[in-house]
Amino acid sequence: MRLSLTKLVAAVVLSMICFAGVAQAQTPTMTKSERADMRRFAYNNSLFVLYHEVAHLLFDQLEMPVLGREEDAADNVATWILLNKRTKAAEVALADAAQGWLYSGVAYDSGGDEGDFAASHSLDKQRAYQIVCLMVGSDDSAFRPIANKYSMDRDRQETCFWDYDLVDRSLKSLLGVRNPPAIRGTEVKVTYHDAGGRLKAAADAFKSSGVFDQVAEEVRTQYTLDAKVAFNAQRCGEANAFYDPDTIEVIFCYELMQDYMDLYMDNMSKPAAPAPRETGPGPGKNKISKF
Repeated sequence: MRLSLTKLVAAVVLSMICFAGVAQAQTPTMTKSERADMRRFAYNNSLFVLYHEVAHLLFDQLEMPVLGREEDAADNVATWILLNKRTKAAEVALADAAQGWLYSGVAYDSGGDEGDFAASHSLDKQRAYQIVCLMVGSDDSAFRPIANKYSMDRDRQETCFWDYDLVDRSLKSLLGVRNPPAIRGTEVKVTYHDAGGRLKAAADAFKSSGVFDQVAEEVRTQYTLDAKVAFNAQRCGEANAFYDPDTIEVIFCYELMQDYMDLYMDNMSKPAAPAPRETGPGPGKNKISKF
């Protein structure tokens, strides 16, 4: 059946109105406070990921010994760096990072495929619990509430002391002796590449958070590396972040910032504690994590 031009235009306009109505209904209405919490969650998860990638940078450039899986060691370094800041903001960042791995584990069905058990990364929920373990291991009285919130057995909480002690003395020995701060420093160049369209808001939020510049400055002033290091924030075509040893650059993808904001919005009404694993693939099932 052929439509006249007038009727065709009317039909297109009507369908656009209906689509907009559906999209608006599916987008959660956020208060100013909720929006601030969403951004904090995304900033803090991005911060943890950046320290994770800096760990890969240090492993590579300092030829640090790594026993066990490098990805697990990088998580431990990121957690250790934040714990040693000894600030409330760093503690909140770690709590958000642990929660982020729980959300990611459900959204991307971590452990739902047999190949997940052979992957270079631990399962997302395991990564969350390792953060909490190192937290309570570093200070039982301060972090026992979060460990209890995660239903971590008291016996395991007590043995987390040994987990943290091993990480702490190992990194102090390696980084403290080989890299005294403020001797020469490292040359680091930070670049924010343009991101238009749907990623513009995420890119602007990432840049305004200051986490990229913060971590780059810490590499610049706290470590002495012979090579020049590049920090590039850019559109990648996937939600990711990674260290490239060939170009000696830390790359943060704007899609990852968007992913963290989406994860928060998808879980706004859920309790901030572990929940039974949901079955079936979530959004972005084909995501491949490099961080």
